[in-house]
Amino acid sequence: MEKAELLGLIRGHDWLWEQWWPALEALAEQAHKEVGGSFPSVFATTAHMVASELTWQARCDGQVSASTPKDIAGLRLDWQVLAGRRREWLEAASPLDQISYQTSTGTAYTNTVSDIALHLTSHAHFHRGQLASQFRLLGLKPPSAHLITFFRL
Repeated sequence: MEKAELLGLIRGHDWLWEQWWPALEALAEQAHKEVGGSFPSVFATTAHMVASELTWQARCDGQVSASTPKDIAGLRLDWQVLAGRRREWLEAASPLDQISYQTSTGTAYTNTVSDIALHLTSHAHFHRGQLASQFRLLGLKPPSAHLITFFRL
């Protein structure tokens, strides 16, 4: 993957998040209502998504990730800081740079920056689809989860 493609993929990923945050923050108590899925609620799904992105950035920075907040507004704030940090980091990184890290079980791996970016965006897309289903189960219309919408702008 070329660097311009990598940066475009992450810009699209971040744009999708920005489309979702207003809808997520508007939920109030509905965010914690158990409706099913890989995670029981919209909040739990969103917390998992943000925690995963924080974990990957910490790995890329050679650090340990911190705990995630207990409300949507806190998740959004953490994500905004993360998105800025990730953009800075990716500007300096090469898509072929090797990142060595350990999983939560202690297993060591090495992947390229491109591998990690593809995993991160694919993981988020998978869970964004689950969020869309959870919104519908709450009787709400979800924001678009389609990355192509960003590329059409």
